[in-house]
Amino acid sequence: MDFVEVKAENRELIDKIYSNELESFGLMGGADMWMIMSFIRYGKLYVLMDGNELLSVAQYQAVLSEKSVFLYGFSTVPSQRGKGYAIELLIKTHEELKKYDIEKIYLTVDPKNLIAINMYQKMGYTIVELQKDEYGKEIDRYLMVKELL
Repeated sequence: MDFVEVKAENRELIDKIYSNELESFGLMGGADMWMIMSFIRYGKLYVLMDGNELLSVAQYQAVLSEKSVFLYGFSTVPSQRGKGYAIELLIKTHEELKKYDIEKIYLTVDPKNLIAINMYQKMGYTIVELQKDEYGKEIDRYLMVKELL
């Protein structure tokens, strides 16, 4: 398996990431092409690959007021779920972000997504608050945080 930081010139991989966003989250939930390119150019976008096959994706953006990042999007290709790729990608991105002196990672997760919540807690994230109606009426999210340093 390969851990890759996605670059703007890798259009074939970017297309795979966009297709995964649509399959995993639908039109209204995932990152569109504008967001994907923004993560590549102004944040960090990492993937786990097996040859040419996309396994898992992590999209980070900076939190300007502190040495922190927000994990905007995190997914594993539906056919590859349950194989440990998400945990492997989190471990590798945590190691990489430490090189940039990032101290904290924030993320939001659907309170009903127990698989994701359990995985994040296993990786050291803690729930710090329930954000009511965060993304619209009755679209609540847990805010979770992990201290890196």
